[in-house]
Amino acid sequence: MLNSLISAFTQGDLSGLNSKLLHSTCWSQHNTKAYGEDQLKSIPLNWLTLAGRCQLITSNSICANKQSVINLQLAIQNTKQPVNYTFWLETNGQVIKSIEAMLDTKQLALASNQSFEKVSQALPCPDTFVLQDYDQQDHLQEDFAKPSNVGQLSEQQAILLDNWWEIWSKAQLASIDSVYRCNAEIQLPGLLVSTDRNSLFEFVLSKFSHLSRAFAQIEKVVVEDNKVAIKWFLDGDEKGQRIRAPFISMLTIDNNQIIAELTTTDTLAYTKRFSQSALFNS
Repeated sequence: MLNSLISAFTQGDLSGLNSKLLHSTCWSQHNTKAYGEDQLKSIPLNWLTLAGRCQLITSNSICANKQSVINLQLAIQNTKQPVNYTFWLETNGQVIKSIEAMLDTKQLALASNQSFEKVSQALPCPDTFVLQDYDQQDHLQEDFAKPSNVGQLSEQQAILLDNWWEIWSKAQLASIDSVYRCNAEIQLPGLLVSTDRNSLFEFVLSKFSHLSRAFAQIEKVVVEDNKVAIKWFLDGDEKGQRIRAPFISMLTIDNNQIIAELTTTDTLAYTKRFSQSALFNS
């Protein structure tokens, strides 16, 4: 499956990718869901239209319990600027049953020297956003899910990842220095280069400064040895508008600290759905 994804998104080998998909495979990307051969084929074709023939810089995968989380870091032809493309696959070991993909479209625009507007126009119209109202007062006596509630973690992993989740879900910024190693390699959405703990502090702070009634929710956790993938989203009210931003985080742990993190979101698909939002403006 990894080789099929690489060949499809670097060289355009659509038949190889199609052989790994079922007729019933659902592919979620850019806040839309695609079904059927024609719609599924259009996804790599749209990527190749925007990016052209690419080269693989590196790949990273985390696999367990018939789930595979794969990140391809791709370089557009004649550039060395990376674009992260993350795939969360549900498989039966032979074929792919569903795909939830997160392309860093802001990276794509910057790396290919295209305007954000041009890339955004090439994205499909988002599906209707449906979200039941959330009231914190209804949940005063309950804790929301933490990584230790969802994933099969060791005791040390559970403590570390619950503290990591406090940073992203509750803006517990004081935990950054203890959770992340001082030289941790941190990749954040929309940036072409890795960054450090100070930039992470500013990135998380900027999200919560835009939102009231912010609420983060874990959807899935996959653990393989010292690597963990977490699919989650951030909800909130922004100037009276209810928003939701989905994320995938891939973490590497060593000696009870995070030494590498890749957190991806589709910034331009988000702004296409929530055109008045300033969540990713800084």
